[in-house]
Amino acid sequence: MQRDDLQKELEQLAAAARERRSVDAFMRAALEGFVWAVLAGVCGKLVWDSQKLPLLFYPLALLDLLLLWDAARSYRRARTDLRRELRLEARVRELRRELGIV
Repeated sequence: MQRDDLQKELEQLAAAARERRSVDAFMRAALEGFVWAVLAGVCGKLVWDSQKLPLLFYPLALLDLLLLWDAARSYRRARTDLRRELRLEARVRELRRELGIV
């Protein structure tokens, strides 16, 4: 490839590599996981202490399951984004080496 083509590709990839979507998705998964653990504790305490389950238990249990599902989905998306970001950074480094920019 010509030097101009390499330079253009480097500029495009460098701009794309600056965007770190995986960080936001990992943070979302961590926060939802924490809230899931707290709600699971509340639901467990309600089950343990109650002779008959209160009506509040069922919406909390549903919310807890939804949080767990969304946390797992966010984590999977973050891993996919991270792999993409690492491939972009590797290509940027390769282009910089080819252009003599170190």
